[in-house]
Amino acid sequence: MISFRFTLNDSFKTYSTHPITVPKGRVDYGVLRKEELDRGDLTIVFPRGERVRGHMYHGRAGYGPYYQVRTYTDQLIPAYLKDRDKVLVILLKDGSEKYAILELRS
Repeated sequence: MISFRFTLNDSFKTYSTHPITVPKGRVDYGVLRKEELDRGDLTIVFPRGERVRGHMYHGRAGYGPYYQVRTYTDQLIPAYLKDRDKVLVILLKDGSEKYAILELRS
């Protein structure tokens, strides 16, 4: 299991894939790979229990590799999530199922 804090931003609210970047400074990407959370489909569970289909995306930018939790483009996010809300993101694998669980934090 891996967890990190994330502040919801404009990209999360407006991009069709609602990306959540896994912060390289707080998450060891080697552990992400070891736990097999670095690729594939996952279920994203929102604070009030809503579920959408998503996947782990891997890309490379000028500053190096990065990972993002992304929804598939046909998925909607709950309207109660607001720009600048703080969430705890928990990534976990249970057997063959992978999850990204979001919990609201103050």
